[in-house]
Amino acid sequence: MLDDQSRQLFQNWYETPLGVDLLQCELQQIEAELDLAIGYYLVCQSPLKQFSIKHDRLRENLLIAPTLELGASVNTVVAKASELPFESDGVDVHVFHHTLDVSSSPHDDLREAARTLLPSGKIVIVGFNPWSWWGMRRVFSKRVKAPWCGRFIRYQRLEDWLKVAGLTLESKHFIYYEPPLQSAKWRSRFNWLNRLFKALKLPFGGVYVMTATKHVKRNIPLRPRWSRARVRVPPLTKPTAKEMKE
Repeated sequence: MLDDQSRQLFQNWYETPLGVDLLQCELQQIEAELDLAIGYYLVCQSPLKQFSIKHDRLRENLLIAPTLELGASVNTVVAKASELPFESDGVDVHVFHHTLDVSSSPHDDLREAARTLLPSGKIVIVGFNPWSWWGMRRVFSKRVKAPWCGRFIRYQRLEDWLKVAGLTLESKHFIYYEPPLQSAKWRSRFNWLNRLFKALKLPFGGVYVMTATKHVKRNIPLRPRWSRARVRVPPLTKPTAKEMKE
């Protein structure tokens, strides 16, 4: 799970103009992915202390955090991502908001979340795409500041992890094709690039949003086919002349 320093770095970065703009786009896409979701428990993991998804058909919205921080939301649950305090098959929706990017054991965290999902439950993963302007910026960064200190996991690798965890990929979207510039004026000059790449559905957005569903194979018991026992009856033969005389 995230350490205190990493969490603080991401919390500070998401307060910048670029971070605020990105978070708005991310929440909009997450809410679109969960538009048809119905259930009781919505569990989120994020480096942010305040991370809330607006959804009327999911009653409880819980936020997982490794420690209880000052100013944390009232719905915060202190726990490790690899050891969630939930029973198996009990959570309707699980959202990873950049926690796999900065987790020391992302594969284990994903497998633990899959364990807690109900059959047909959904998991939404938000991560930074290495094949983008953001990935190029990370290559030339010292990786000591957010978000460049994150893992930037390839979405192809995540697809393999989903299969191993027993999850089926349902959708994959890329958002925020603009370069990671703090100046809103300079970012607006690349709006044409965002519209073009989004229309062509090219996998070069700065952030990907992947949605997967947990499918459980059910064994249907087969009724045994009872067959009647066959009794062999010898054929009737006509008596011979010798037998008739006797």
